[in-house]
Amino acid sequence: MNRQKFKQTIPYLLLGMFTLFFCWFFCGRYGVFGSKVDWISQHSVLPDYFRQQFYNTGQLFPEFAANIGGGQNIYNFAYYGLYSPVVLISYFLPFVKMSDYMMAAGVISLLAAVLLFYKWLLRRGITSRLSFLTALLFLLSGPMIYHSYNQIMFVNYMPFLCLAFLGVDRYFEKQKAGLYTISVFLMILTSFYFSIGGMFALVLYGIYRYTEGKEKLGENIKILGFVSDGFRFLLPMLTAVLMSAVLLVPTAMALAGGREGGHKTALSALLIPEIPIFRVVYTPYGIGLTTLAITVLITGLTYRKLYEKFLHIACIVILAVPLFAYLLNGGLYIRDKVMIPFLPFLCYLIATYLEKQKRREISFWAGALPFLLTIVLVYMGREQGKYSEYLGWVLVDALVMLVCYLIFYWKKFDWVLIVVPIGFLALYGVVLHKSADKMIEPAFYEEVTNKQIRTEIEELTEKENGFYRMEQSGTTSENAANLNRIWNMQQYVSSIYSSSYNPAYQKFRTETFLVEQPFRNVLMQSVTENPIYQKLMGVKYILSEQEITGYQQEKKVGDVTVYKNEEVLPIAYVTNQMISEKAYEDLEFPYSQLAFLRFAVGKSVNDTVNPKEVLNSQVKETGAEIPMEDTKAIEKIEDGYHIKSKKIQNVKLKISEEAQKEEILFVQFELKNYKTSKDVSVWLAGVKNKLSAGSHIYYNGNTTFTYAVNLKAGQTEVNLGLGAGNYEIRNLRCYIGNTDESLKTLCQSEFRVDKAQTKGNRIVGSVDGVKDGYLITSIPYDEHFEVKIDGKDVKYEKVNTAFLGVKMPVGTHEVEIVYHAPGLKMGKVLSVTGLLLLAGMMLWNKKKAYKPLDKYHFMG
Repeated sequence: MNRQKFKQTIPYLLLGMFTLFFCWFFCGRYGVFGSKVDWISQHSVLPDYFRQQFYNTGQLFPEFAANIGGGQNIYNFAYYGLYSPVVLISYFLPFVKMSDYMMAAGVISLLAAVLLFYKWLLRRGITSRLSFLTALLFLLSGPMIYHSYNQIMFVNYMPFLCLAFLGVDRYFEKQKAGLYTISVFLMILTSFYFSIGGMFALVLYGIYRYTEGKEKLGENIKILGFVSDGFRFLLPMLTAVLMSAVLLVPTAMALAGGREGGHKTALSALLIPEIPIFRVVYTPYGIGLTTLAITVLITGLTYRKLYEKFLHIACIVILAVPLFAYLLNGGLYIRDKVMIPFLPFLCYLIATYLEKQKRREISFWAGALPFLLTIVLVYMGREQGKYSEYLGWVLVDALVMLVCYLIFYWKKFDWVLIVVPIGFLALYGVVLHKSADKMIEPAFYEEVTNKQIRTEIEELTEKENGFYRMEQSGTTSENAANLNRIWNMQQYVSSIYSSSYNPAYQKFRTETFLVEQPFRNVLMQSVTENPIYQKLMGVKYILSEQEITGYQQEKKVGDVTVYKNEEVLPIAYVTNQMISEKAYEDLEFPYSQLAFLRFAVGKSVNDTVNPKEVLNSQVKETGAEIPMEDTKAIEKIEDGYHIKSKKIQNVKLKISEEAQKEEILFVQFELKNYKTSKDVSVWLAGVKNKLSAGSHIYYNGNTTFTYAVNLKAGQTEVNLGLGAGNYEIRNLRCYIGNTDESLKTLCQSEFRVDKAQTKGNRIVGSVDGVKDGYLITSIPYDEHFEVKIDGKDVKYEKVNTAFLGVKMPVGTHEVEIVYHAPGLKMGKVLSVTGLLLLAGMMLWNKKKAYKPLDKYHFMG
């Protein structure tokens, strides 16, 4: 390597060192480059599930996730890297733990993005020193390092977005679209949600490059020519979208049926411009730069050249008008995270601004007034919810930058305008990463990813011949980490945490059955300690460090004990003990839970029994009282209690009647939160229910707290933990019940699963029907199953209000259940079409069918 090349390599090496240093300094030095909740429960475990299923089936295009959430369309989880090239590389590394791999991938993706961004600035004629400093600004911006170990889908597409900017330059300079197309394709596969904003940024940049070329050539822009050239520019992007259809089409179909949330917003409100200061500065959930970005956008309005003015005006409109944030969020809500793809674009504008300042192309007042206006805008936009507490920091930033500008202008220190913002972001990074309290402790990480658990689950599933579920249960933090954790493809769980989901199953848990909700996020559907639900969902095994009542200890492995319960329903069974949905809907709590262990529910069933009369022998209502003599925080009111406390109040719930044997205590009450800005939690026998703050984006709406906990013989009181807050408990209802007779007659024939054939989107097995009845499953209902009995297609229906069922005639029958992800076939066809179109474009270009555009070759 000659001296000149080595000199050019030094900035890349230094940027690499800075990237590794800040990743270590902000997070890695604490032990793990990962975070609590989303990273540990979604971004590191779902890619592992994709890899396991590929090893199990050999299918690159899976359709069904039978192991998670009772069994779901796998495209409900596509957001977490189903076809991401970053994740696909791990398929070649079966010996590497996926969570370790995702940590390394986060750092490498970040490094690649920074280096490609630096290269892009150099190619655009920005000086090496300024390109280097702007790349540091890009690295230290709010979202880049933060989301590389938190919600990695927010930033892991950045290498391909930066590569796409290089591809757009190549398109205009050499009329070659290959790099542009492939980069957009890889960006979509990596993070389809954020690729929309990325493509929007590329379109703006394309218009900028087009108008720049026309203006430098002294040519006028004609409407027809603009439309024609615009279509040619969009064609590679549309080709990339077509190539990605195998992901986009089935994902869109899944989102259409299983995505809720968001807030209703009037169109008029969406069109009224805002002053979204924190959409641009100091937050990992926005662009996350300093106030210099605002100053640059304002200054751009004074530029003489049309193409430069256009770019700044377009950015201001996109950032200020809520409609764009709303549309980029898919019409669900207005959240600033969708603006993160504009980060490299704004950094580029900062670099060009600093070049102009260095060349003294901006007069003193044209440069000073934007700094003054920035201070005014920061003050005007101070009321911004949770970020308003950072107003002081932002104002200091804006005032310091005004002083820096004066120093720059009078003392000729051209570096001060970029070095000070870098310093601000570095200081902000120290505060952000330390105060976020989302980093995983190394001991906790080792505990939840312990390979010994995998070994134990593999042994258990190998020995188990039936069709049952196996779950892990522990502390709230452990349950959060294990929401989607699958150790092998024979393990099935009922928990799920995904932004998209089977709506029938979600409704069943949150509205029909009323499973306890321990998390503030309604999407986090945890393992439950409700013994009725455990029996219904076939949870035969539970691994835990804590004692699990109702289960027998099978064996102990280190700190973890394997618990087993033979008295649970299999995932699929045959019965003729049916009641209609109408009869079920008439049942109140707790009959609405117990009924599922005595009857199956069908739509077209004629009732021959009154389910409540049958269940009466299993249930008796009892009184209950919350004692107040030990604390002043609890006040008795009409029909309930008022709790006002700054800490948890641990008391005993007194039950009027003692349990005669091992029974179940059912408790239900309504909770009214008077301090809606805070969450409220209540524990009964260690089982947690939470009502999230009303402002939470995934508000759980859990205003009816429901519990079912095991009682020992003679027990007359239960531990009750009343969380901090100001709230009322009203209409407290308590019942004691049992399930002694429930399962003896309900399961008349167990589904015998064929493990060798049950994989991917297929469930195969046989049953012996002693009577005409129904095959009842605890697999969530979906309209895209195919059910065959003895090789013949049969109609299936929704049973138990949310699950898959089918009429089953008497006799022995072979059953095959196959799931077909909607849109996958069409997606494959469109992807092949896109690949053919790409091949045609490349061939056309190779033959020089395009007219050369050398006249557009410009670098500055």
